[in-house]
Amino acid sequence: MRRLYEYLHRDQRGFTLVELLIVVIILAVLSGIAVPSYMALRNRARKSATENEMRNIATALELYQADNESYPASSDIDALATDLVDYMANMPTTDAWDNAYSYSATDTGYTLTSNGADGTSGNDDDI
Repeated sequence: MRRLYEYLHRDQRGFTLVELLIVVIILAVLSGIAVPSYMALRNRARKSATENEMRNIATALELYQADNESYPASSDIDALATDLVDYMANMPTTDAWDNAYSYSATDTGYTLTSNGADGTSGNDDDI
């Protein structure tokens, strides 16, 4: 009985290699699950932020059209921000991925787009 007590209560001074490997493996598995989820969540948040900014810009464009009976003719997004300065303070010229918005106007309407996460137009991630 004394030997069992001594064995169970021996003075341990550190972790064994197996214990350390188990901890490292557990951390690797948790990271493998958490990182892709975080990246997907961050991308959804950027998409939502971009959509909200575009709604705000669209509201400013509609106010401009109501006052001037036409949409701004400038195709440069920085010039558009200057045109809309009375309708929207601090208009964003880039989306949440730091890509410039694309704007074009016709006599009857306008098109405002974001190239999305990859920054190229014509893909499925465009907004």
